[in-house]
Amino acid sequence: MQELTDDKVLRLKNGHLVPDGLRPTKFIIDEHDFSVSSWSDVLVLSLKYIEKNDLQLFQNLKHNHVIFKTAEDSFISPVELEDGTLMETGFGDQDTLDKIRAILQSTRWDYEIQIGL
Repeated sequence: MQELTDDKVLRLKNGHLVPDGLRPTKFIIDEHDFSVSSWSDVLVLSLKYIEKNDLQLFQNLKHNHVIFKTAEDSFISPVELEDGTLMETGFGDQDTLDKIRAILQSTRWDYEIQIGL
């Protein structure tokens, strides 16, 4: 389950609820700090982190055709990653958080994730 601590840090565990109306301001993954302003920023940074640190895993994740679409004209809000791959970011807050959780749970690494709100 997600835990919202007193200092407004969301620790990703197994829950599926975004605290209503709260937006992320900081994303921490394995002690790397990033300033963010949306849940989409967190999704993009998660995938960029995996792309840089585990290329094989990143290649496997590219088979997710919800995030990595096959037709360029089907994107709502695309973002280009370093290798030129386009990814979709046009999801709602809860849907985006669920995708982040699913991606990170599919990894063989034990990522430490925190999101400042």
